[in-house]
Amino acid sequence: MSTNEKSIILSPSWKAFFWYYFFGVLLITVLVGFYLIWKASKKRSNISYKITDRKITVIDGNISQNIDLVDIKQARSGDLRFGVGNVTLKTQGREVELIGLENPELISSSIERAIEAELKRVEAEKQAQPRETKYSPGSMDQLEYLTGLWQQGLIDDEEFKSQKQKLD
Repeated sequence: MSTNEKSIILSPSWKAFFWYYFFGVLLITVLVGFYLIWKASKKRSNISYKITDRKITVIDGNISQNIDLVDIKQARSGDLRFGVGNVTLKTQGREVELIGLENPELISSSIERAIEAELKRVEAEKQAQPRETKYSPGSMDQLEYLTGLWQQGLIDDEEFKSQKQKLD
């Protein structure tokens, strides 16, 4: 990652797992509650989202997915429950859901702006003209060959100059 690249790391809110915690507290006397609370905490801590200038990395336990911003066709926020919601990212071949984010509308609009900026950057990169060389790619080899002939005395100065002018 370059030094000027910005990144944000997000993780799901505990509110996204509200029902796990709710039933866990209710069932704590039956010991099933401890399991539900532990499972919700473990699942929540294993999920994170890293958003940079060029890609989004979704980490869910041992699975990591990279999504380039230029590949995302749509970023939209889902329904809101307890102040949190999901953001769905659609690409050409897949759909990835970022779950349990606070202010999903703000996050999806920020991702949309980042996508637009990345598309502009890629387009500007394509528009940048490569530096033109004085010689065509094969002419440098021909010039070296011609110079070698001249240095060995196999051609005279006039022939060398006339052949060199043809290459220019």
